[in-house]
Amino acid sequence: MPEPSHILVVDDNPRMVGLIKRWLGRAGFHVTGVTTVPEALEVLTAHPMEWVLTDLMMPTSDGMDILPYARAHQPEAKVIIMTAFGSEATRQRALAQGAHAFLSKPFSGEALLAIVTQGPLSEPTPSAARDDHLAS
Repeated sequence: MPEPSHILVVDDNPRMVGLIKRWLGRAGFHVTGVTTVPEALEVLTAHPMEWVLTDLMMPTSDGMDILPYARAHQPEAKVIIMTAFGSEATRQRALAQGAHAFLSKPFSGEALLAIVTQGPLSEPTPSAARDDHLAS
């Protein structure tokens, strides 16, 4: 049986990090969560990750800053960009720069798990009203 994937979650909202860690942890993934881009870069320098899930807009940095760093230091890691402020142009820019997928908030745990287990969705599936549904 293969070892579970390691996933880095980066979001300036600690509650969002905790929620995503719960979703992914319940699915059997090893999850590291951080709330700043510098912390994310430290983790990427020190620990192998199969996935990086990063928020786009954070107070002191842009989540897109993680993308070239991850590609240079861990080229096998797949990066997912998530945002509540996405546009088609932003999605296209992220994918052109090497993001594996782009998730618009709010999204469900099921939509995230579909990406990390099966590949990117063309459109994230909105969650039916669930307790663990992400707000923005």
